[in-house]
Amino acid sequence: MKKELTRQQYLDLYYYMRLNRAVEDMMVKLFRQNKIVGGLYSSLGQEAISVGTAYALEKKDWLAPMIRNIGALLVKGVRPRDVFMQHMAKYDSPTKGKDGTSHFGDLDNLHIVSPISMLGDLIPVMTGVAMAGRYLGQKIVAMTWIGDGGSSTGVFHEGLNFAAVQKAPFVLILENNLWAYSTPVRKQVPLENLADRAKAYGIDSYIVDGNDVVAVYTTAKEAVARAAHGSRAARSGRVRAEGDARVLGSARPHRTL
Repeated sequence: MKKELTRQQYLDLYYYMRLNRAVEDMMVKLFRQNKIVGGLYSSLGQEAISVGTAYALEKKDWLAPMIRNIGALLVKGVRPRDVFMQHMAKYDSPTKGKDGTSHFGDLDNLHIVSPISMLGDLIPVMTGVAMAGRYLGQKIVAMTWIGDGGSSTGVFHEGLNFAAVQKAPFVLILENNLWAYSTPVRKQVPLENLADRAKAYGIDSYIVDGNDVVAVYTTAKEAVARAAHGSRAARSGRVRAEGDARVLGSARPHRTL
């Protein structure tokens, strides 16, 4: 049974969503001033998924965000300043200026694994993290994200099968924004609900409105609890999203879906 959130939990979710939006609005301004190194990948309209899912984790748990999951980094404790410095490739950024995107983590304190550009590769990586935690008796849960396009990669299926066979305490968030760059999901997958892909591996799945942060949090909390107690869990969210990327000084048009 899902419990009612406390007033403080409601305030926390609202705070992190507003912070997520404010950080990304600032990065858009920096991008237009040519201060961002490389591309800027926006999560405008998808804040509820990053915030709601990451908020369901405990401090000891591990996560590995994708490039649009800045909200998850903020919930985990990453400072907005570090996000700005990282995207501007400054020396005092988390990677000391060696990268200009969200490719950074914090293994020692915040339990964050850096994003991997090859879509889907974080699934077996985080399955390994979850298994290592179990081996060490740490009772942790590992979480990562994937998009609708990334769910068609081979490593997505290999990783999910590996996690299921190993009964790893692992939760996968599948963000379905209906487009993989210029390819609509209806031309990519012969399924109505991408969450149904979990059935092939005997994994529990949930479908939730990705714009409802409370629904995302309560569903993710249930998935995390089931994963922690040995039940295989996966989640799928459906959202409306902005264009995929801002690169080379030009912004892709907004899509109304």
